[in-house]
Amino acid sequence: MCAGLLLGLLTSGCSAGASRDAESYQPSIGSNARTQQVDAFGFAIVVDGEGNGRVVGTLLNTEQQPHAVTSAIVKSDGTPVTTAVLVDVIRLPPHEPVHLADEPPVAVTADDLTVGSFVELTLDVTDGELVQMLVPVEARKGPYANVDVIAVSDGIAHRPQEIV
Repeated sequence: MCAGLLLGLLTSGCSAGASRDAESYQPSIGSNARTQQVDAFGFAIVVDGEGNGRVVGTLLNTEQQPHAVTSAIVKSDGTPVTTAVLVDVIRLPPHEPVHLADEPPVAVTADDLTVGSFVELTLDVTDGELVQMLVPVEARKGPYANVDVIAVSDGIAHRPQEIV
């Protein structure tokens, strides 16, 4: 009797999932990582095709005390280290999601970054915690069409129209 009940549950569970409309499937975009202090979701580097890029994703401080991202490093096969500039310290209040597309930007010199490739991103969080992950390089279109890409000039991040 238990076997029949279990088989019925498994069959109904599979058929419910199979009847879902294929068009409603939304693949996740970006990379995720978890550390003792911070969870990182949906990370990618969005590039504009003109050598400018921006790190996007959501950070969640999982501890009771505030933290902050103090630096960022991007490494790729083509170049040992790509410039990544924080415009300001990114504050991470306890248990509140911080969306990097809305916060002070992490600008990236993207001359050697190819759309479709993956690069290593390391975020340095206060108290010595490092958030490390492989993230995709994405074009500024589709879900990233409205991302405000930032240029880096002389180690300072600017909106592209600000560079003279």
